[in-house]
Amino acid sequence: MRRPLLRAAGLAPALLLVACGGTATGDLSADALADEVAALYPAAGDARVDVRCAGPLSGELGATQDCRVAVRRDVVTVRATVTEESDEGPMFETAPVVPADRVARTVLRALVEDEYVVGEVACEAELVGVVGESVACRATPPDGGRRTDLTATVRRVEGLDVRIRYRLVG
Repeated sequence: MRRPLLRAAGLAPALLLVACGGTATGDLSADALADEVAALYPAAGDARVDVRCAGPLSGELGATQDCRVAVRRDVVTVRATVTEESDEGPMFETAPVVPADRVARTVLRALVEDEYVVGEVACEAELVGVVGESVACRATPPDGGRRTDLTATVRRVEGLDVRIRYRLVG
């Protein structure tokens, strides 16, 4: 069986990136986080990057905050995760996040391209764009017959472009 690499989310080049910044309290405001994320994912050419974060990033180790990154009509969620606490503010890594429904659509297209007869695919959760991360999915034929379990796994990340592959389970 062929295991294709798939494009699940796309935009500009950057990979898993690290940044720092913050306030005296150790937190990073939503606006400051948006500015740092925008700097990590620059757009090509004359395109403008618009970043909006859901809230501030706590300075606590392991804290996360999601930001919406938009370039033209493409929109991707980027998750910032604090990896180190510092007096200057939190050090964090970022990774794109592919929603469960987008993972399912991507896997469905790949299954059809590989000549499987599939009516729908559902995935349990979002997929964080870190190589090796995976999510369980289930494919159902058009007639509602026997369902097939599969796993979608991140194979490669290039900026905001997450490439995944599927593997049938069992």
